[in-house]
Amino acid sequence: MPKKLLSLILALTLALSLAVPAFAVTPEDAQEDAMLLYNLGLFKGTGTTADGSPKFDLDRAPTRAEAVTILVRLLGAEEAATQKTIATPFTDVPAWAKPYVGYAYSKGYTNGVDAKHFGPNNTVSAAQFLTFLLRALGYKDGTDFTWDSPWTLTDRLGISNGAYNAKTKTFLRADAAALSASTLYAKKKGSDKTLLKDLLDNGAISGSTVVIWDYDAVAFQKDYASFLFYPVSGSPATFTSFKLDKVTVNGLSCQTLQVTTPEAVAAYLASIGHKTGGFGYVEITYDEEAAAKAATEYYTAANGKKYPLIAFTFTYTATEASGKQQKGTFTDYYYFDA
Repeated sequence: MPKKLLSLILALTLALSLAVPAFAVTPEDAQEDAMLLYNLGLFKGTGTTADGSPKFDLDRAPTRAEAVTILVRLLGAEEAATQKTIATPFTDVPAWAKPYVGYAYSKGYTNGVDAKHFGPNNTVSAAQFLTFLLRALGYKDGTDFTWDSPWTLTDRLGISNGAYNAKTKTFLRADAAALSASTLYAKKKGSDKTLLKDLLDNGAISGSTVVIWDYDAVAFQKDYASFLFYPVSGSPATFTSFKLDKVTVNGLSCQTLQVTTPEAVAAYLASIGHKTGGFGYVEITYDEEAAAKAATEYYTAANGKKYPLIAFTFTYTATEASGKQQKGTFTDYYYFDA
């Protein structure tokens, strides 16, 4: 049976998994996205929880002032913004937001709601936030995209993946975190360089010791799949071991063959004629028919045909050179097109 990947998930992981489903931003995914950006120094919390971890308030709508602040931090420009507050024509920007609004306005990333007002306390819409992101990547509204339909371009760039449109009424900090995280993989206009690579090259996250990683499906056959886990080019660090503690396929158990260190992965893949290395590799044997019957989510193709989604869920323990361990869980979705 031929297999066809459904691009519901864009995976970028930083000691945690980043997943941006095209059909929703779940609370769990948004929390992981926010933690990813937080660990990179590109996103801050609104406070701390009882255990001292950052609180992100992902379940509420961001204001325009907050949205611009999120944008400036995503670009690794907070230090530049706060060194000198740039004047704007707006009379309604609170003191704490002036450096961020001034910086974004000077760069052409944002405008006011009118000539003298920024509307800092107005909630930001999906269209407005996507427009901020596109402008920051070098795209021009009116030339490359239209401000009232920015998702046409962000979908194509792999940022929004069909999750937003003219009917979108609710936009939360969870959405802002997910979109910001996926924008790290988007290419800047006229360049093959992603925002992530640009941040690495510019030293915005050079002090980080966390691992920025991705994964690919290597092969699919009936009742079989294999995945390779590897560091993103330019990652400040890598894992010395990567072990999958649990793998399920639509919640069902399966059998796995794992290779869990960079050296062993390189040797094993070379033995099967695969030149690319990584820090983890797994071959999964499962009951494809039973997994399809256990599906709880479906994909409807353009021709109206409905396919069960096959969800591979991985729970992992990854070890850094220092011995520090990182744990997480993420899911990759596929449908099988006969």
